[in-house]
Amino acid sequence: MSASRSIKLLLAGLTALSASACVSLLPETEPVAVYRLSSPTPRASDNPPGIIVEIERPSAPAGLSGDEIAIERVEGHLAYLSGAAWISPAPNALQGLVVDTFHATGNGVDPVYPTDAVRSEYELRMDLRSFEAVYDQGENSAPLIRVRIMARLVEERGREMVGSRVFTVTRRASDNRVSAIVDAFNAASTDLAGDLAEWTGTAVRARG
Repeated sequence: MSASRSIKLLLAGLTALSASACVSLLPETEPVAVYRLSSPTPRASDNPPGIIVEIERPSAPAGLSGDEIAIERVEGHLAYLSGAAWISPAPNALQGLVVDTFHATGNGVDPVYPTDAVRSEYELRMDLRSFEAVYDQGENSAPLIRVRIMARLVEERGREMVGSRVFTVTRRASDNRVSAIVDAFNAASTDLAGDLAEWTGTAVRARG
């Protein structure tokens, strides 16, 4: 176990025998449920490729770079839900969601992954700043989900910065249950990915 993982605070989440299914404070050794972010269905199209934008994997601080579901009980201090995890590291999940959202919008922008080795006209670079459930109203109340990404759009040909913007979306979970918390993460992440796609499409189309 690395030093960074050894200092993580663990919170108990859902268990198969939990009567209330609410977040508790008892430690768990292994996740009992794995969750994924919901992605929109890509739009089928026979049109020729549009403006190609390479979607980079978001960079993230160590506390947000794994598959743990992060929470903030005390301002500035992250902990993690025990008994639950993302199906892949959070930056990978968000990268996939952004790519799928671009495909679904059909706004003349075609996203590719860096691993596709396709010549792109632009790069969308992202820094993941927040991806946590904030217990701003106490440990027994439904948390506020906060997703924040710093985005930079760069033109490949001249390495010119086209624009940069910080995107922030918050959503209140409907209950202090893991399923409700994950639903709120889904809603916030989907809205943010849609905002990113709209901003990127507008910026690249404006450049002709």
